[in-house]
Amino acid sequence: MELLKCQKSDKENAEKYILKDGEKELGYGYIYNTNVNPVEIFVYEALRSNGYGKILFSKLIQILKEKGIKIIEFEIPEENYRMTNIISSFGGHYSSIKNGIRRYVFPIK
Repeated sequence: MELLKCQKSDKENAEKYILKDGEKELGYGYIYNTNVNPVEIFVYEALRSNGYGKILFSKLIQILKEKGIKIIEFEIPEENYRMTNIISSFGGHYSSIKNGIRRYVFPIK
């Protein structure tokens, strides 16, 4: 599996990366230049629940680590259980909830 950086991103102020297994595209993610929600991931619906989200998240966090980032935060809607599970499984610490938005502090190790 490999993570490829796109030359152009369809989102302003974001680097776009595509997760591929051979020729098959599994999903994609963005890295934003911000401390809150700096990582956004998407795995194609038919491929979910196979661990690709965790792989994609891990690879994007590694890029942030290489950039010297030490800690980030996430604000995730309560219903986005997939992302909250990924953040928690990688060491994100739940800190609060307000108006259905869960806040996590995520140290990059």
